Amino acid sequence: MSKVVFCEDDPMIRKLVQAAMRSTTHDVHIAEDGKRGLDLIERVRPDVVFSDVAMPVMDGFELADAMRAMPDIAHIPIVFMTASVQREQIEECFRHGAAGHLAKPFTMADLRARVAQYSKS
Repeated sequence: MSKVVFCEDDPMIRKLVQAAMRSTTHDVHIAEDGKRGLDLIERVRPDVVFSDVAMPVMDGFELADAMRAMPDIAHIPIVFMTASVQREQIEECFRHGAAGHLAKPFTMADLRARVAQYSKS
């Protein structure tokens, strides 16, 4: 069973994530902002992290940069979830070490497929 951390400040999207992942075998953890997400990532050591870009306290880019600065979790892939499909924003995701990008809005099937792509199970 792979472990997945989601960092998302929007309560509706958190509910969508919970609903989408309920029927999977993944061990899912959800944080409401990047700071809580970083704490969760350090504790859980997930196989993959999915993070919104625009969040309070610590945004997704700050989260990714913090992860890359910590040797114990620097290797964990991060997939950014963002409503922006502008090339500049997507390029910014990859400049911050993204393994991938998931455009919002996404379907439950899209989310499960992307989790399967980046997780170990």
